[in-house]
Amino acid sequence: MFTMLIRTVVVYFLLVIVIRIMGKRQIGELQTSEFIITILLSEIASAPITTPNLPLSHCVLSVLVLLVLELSVSFVLLRSNLLKRIFYGSPSVIIRRGRIDLREMKRNRMELEELMAELRQAGYSDLRDVYYAILEDNGRLSVFPTSAQSTATREDIRASGAEKGVAHICVLDGQIVPDGLELAGWDRSRLDDDLTSRRLSLPDVFLFTVDDAGGICCVKKEDALS
Repeated sequence: MFTMLIRTVVVYFLLVIVIRIMGKRQIGELQTSEFIITILLSEIASAPITTPNLPLSHCVLSVLVLLVLELSVSFVLLRSNLLKRIFYGSPSVIIRRGRIDLREMKRNRMELEELMAELRQAGYSDLRDVYYAILEDNGRLSVFPTSAQSTATREDIRASGAEKGVAHICVLDGQIVPDGLELAGWDRSRLDDDLTSRRLSLPDVFLFTVDDAGGICCVKKEDALS
């Protein structure tokens, strides 16, 4: 009994340390690979507790291997947008500029009732109040209201009233994001012309977004690192 108690305490603190190293997102919004790692950790951690004859070292070694694997994959994904899309997927625009994209709903196997339920939870009961709804790669729905429903600010009052919509990511960490470029209505030539006017090249850009009203946000890598 005392041995089992010691095993349980050791496994508990080991998992706490590992989860903390993996990051806070492990606790809340899990990506696919993180969800798999979490399931494996729970299975491995329970083995030495329920099976007294199993050496505790086997559990510790397996947990450390999973930790190294997760950290290695995360390191690689930070440097490759293509692999990141393969592992995590990419956001899906379910409602674009007030119109439902049925193709995206079917691709994500989302029913209309489910969409309406998500919108109600976000505080919108009328589809006409929603300008954009984006299904994020973690499964959550981000909802952006029309300008008529959003809270007015001084800048909004001075503005012409054009819908800003959402900011589409066109460049991320020096790499072009084709989907974002297409949603913004831009092409590579227009992007190159804009960067040239700013005396920038693609590798110099950390983040470049364009919203539906044509507003541009360009963050240089040197600014992001400062």
